[in-house]
Amino acid sequence: MEKYRSTTILLDTPRKFMPPFSFPHRNWRTLAAFILILTGQAAFHPAVHADAAAPSPPPGAFWSLQLENDVWGSGDDRFYSHGTQISCLHPGAPPDWLRDAAEQLPFFDLGSAQAVQFSLGQKIFTPENTETGVLLPDDRPYAGWLFGSAELLGLIREDNNHQVGNLFGITLGVIGPAALGEEIQNGFHDLIDIDRAEGWDNQLENEPGIVINYARRWQYFQPAFSNTEFETSPHITAALGNIYTYAGGGLMLRWGRGLRNDFSPPNIRPGFPGIPYLRPSKQPSWYLFAGVEGRAVARNIFLDGNTFEDSHSVDKKPLVADFQFGVAWQWEGVRIALSNVWRTREFDEQDENTQFGAFNVSFYLPD
Repeated sequence: MEKYRSTTILLDTPRKFMPPFSFPHRNWRTLAAFILILTGQAAFHPAVHADAAAPSPPPGAFWSLQLENDVWGSGDDRFYSHGTQISCLHPGAPPDWLRDAAEQLPFFDLGSAQAVQFSLGQKIFTPENTETGVLLPDDRPYAGWLFGSAELLGLIREDNNHQVGNLFGITLGVIGPAALGEEIQNGFHDLIDIDRAEGWDNQLENEPGIVINYARRWQYFQPAFSNTEFETSPHITAALGNIYTYAGGGLMLRWGRGLRNDFSPPNIRPGFPGIPYLRPSKQPSWYLFAGVEGRAVARNIFLDGNTFEDSHSVDKKPLVADFQFGVAWQWEGVRIALSNVWRTREFDEQDENTQFGAFNVSFYLPD
């Protein structure tokens, strides 16, 4: 039974900062199955390239800061405790090595326009009880994940009421003490004068990690009332590696103004697809969004434990679902988004669902 550390570049906030919410999940399997069927059908429709070229993105870079924390959801430090991700997206041709890797997938489509996104991030996981230093065999391990990723995005189709895009990504990182989870979490707790998490001596051991991921998303727009639009966006997703291996699909709904100015805010994977890209506009835009994603999980190192040596582990559940709702606002080259995510129980001994809040700010910097 071994150790594990994680790097969450920011924020582990005091307990009871926000009140917990409750959400009925007893029918999530049926809903997730329906979403998988829906998105599976969409995947078998051949991609049709747009009749007209998509508008050229402005020259420059699109930056994003994503913060995720359980205190903003459940009000406690437990399960998925914190995540931070900083991303930079550049429209244009990808580096040869990334394009060559993506083209090994027969279903990846470079499309009519491309962009490359680079990210650095960290995730921290803790058991429900962080007040004891004793190993808790029926609770999830302490764990951290410090990572960097490169992703290639291809816009397959864009016309008046329909967009199709796909994404290929490679993520490299490390779990264990090298991920600095204990230092980040307890250092922040010391800074704001709240109790430390006492069980980091039981975290997972150091292990390098790799994840290869793919996602495809279909966006359908319909006019609504008062100059607003409604969007329905099914997607499919998959990941392969020693950190995560899963396949899934989901559906995101958005309603508001200026939906075509972006592709929805980013999330730290696993989670709903989104990117920092936004089209700067002098007209303020906003939207509400809500979605569900179901995943069949073959590997989750943060529950299964280390790959090559004995470590603390728990019996994971093979099916997991996320439910997310939120609001986004954009003016000129800045977008701010707030959301809340309910995640169904991920292991057999987990008493309650995971809940966390997310804050994202994305902005455009011209060359």
